[in-house]
Amino acid sequence: MQKIQAQIKNSLVLISTLIILVTGLLLSGCQSDTKKKADSKSIEATPVATVSKSEGEISIMSFNVENLFDTVHDKDREDFTYLPLSQKNTPEIQQFCSAMSNKRYREECETLDWNEDILKFKFSQVAQVIKYVDQGNGPDNLVVIEVENERVLKQLVEAELKGLGYQTVVLLEGPDTRGIDPGFISKFPLVGKPVLHIIPFKDLSEKDMASAKRTRGILEVTVKSPQNKEITFFAAHFPSQGNPTALRAQATQFAKKLIQDTMAKNRIAIFAGDLNVTDEEEEKESLFKKSMAEVSQLSHFIGCKDCLGTHSYRGGWSFLDVIAFSNNYEKLNFEIVPESIQVVRAPVHMKKNGTPNRFDADEKTGVADHYPLYARIRPITISSESKK
Repeated sequence: MQKIQAQIKNSLVLISTLIILVTGLLLSGCQSDTKKKADSKSIEATPVATVSKSEGEISIMSFNVENLFDTVHDKDREDFTYLPLSQKNTPEIQQFCSAMSNKRYREECETLDWNEDILKFKFSQVAQVIKYVDQGNGPDNLVVIEVENERVLKQLVEAELKGLGYQTVVLLEGPDTRGIDPGFISKFPLVGKPVLHIIPFKDLSEKDMASAKRTRGILEVTVKSPQNKEITFFAAHFPSQGNPTALRAQATQFAKKLIQDTMAKNRIAIFAGDLNVTDEEEEKESLFKKSMAEVSQLSHFIGCKDCLGTHSYRGGWSFLDVIAFSNNYEKLNFEIVPESIQVVRAPVHMKKNGTPNRFDADEKTGVADHYPLYARIRPITISSESKK
């Protein structure tokens, strides 16, 4: 009997030992997976600066700077949130703010003190991101989104970008009564007169047409490159995801036409901005593939393969921001530099989890809710010589 009990005891010890060993292996595997995920998250949270620019290359960046307003009320613009608190005691402004249905926006409208000091700080934060590329010199050409007027855009250049060589600053105000428009800054000289294209929406419901009429126009600016080539830039901010897909579908079709018209003039067209098409919407509707991709190369289709996106919403990433290059660039002796295409994550602009850090006037932190997108093109002759 004692012999049997001893055998049972030994068997139980053996089984316990095996359980411990197997559990240890399983835990080890789980810890390894967890560590990989943590490492991956840590890597993604590392700031990314762009590949060094070579001589002869032309750089482009598209940047939604999120609500760059001056401190003065503009007629026919709903800029009341972005005014000094001392100016918000009028019945008009109080009524406007109290009528907001969103609690956060209402409180911001009522309490935000958007004064000159805050504006200067916003300038400095935005400028840090702009100067994070091209060895501190900023991109040659910069499409900016969500800017109130040309006056405040010129203030940014004068206050924080002076000495970097920017000579062309353009913004034409459109029908968006909220008061945000696309603008353009360049180190290259202006050619001709800038144009603001109003998207010709049609066949929409009465409600959707009302939203469409407030949609920002598409800014067209042509500049002359150091290679004596005329390049036409389009700066755009398509209807938000709060609007139906139909509006963005028509906007992308119109973008296709603008690119085609530019190619017919024997010019390179670069169409950039916040086009507000989520990755999920593109996968389902193929808005880019049905229009813009037929006449141009889109930045995140040809480069930035390891990038998650420019905007994060509820844990999901999307390339809301796009740079499209017209298909005639090789005919005009230029080529895209695919390895240059990057989402720009400057330290001042990034949270610990790797997402964009929005500007906070009270805490004096952050920049905007979108990361910029950056790319370069170069003359083919420069590329050929470098390969020899």
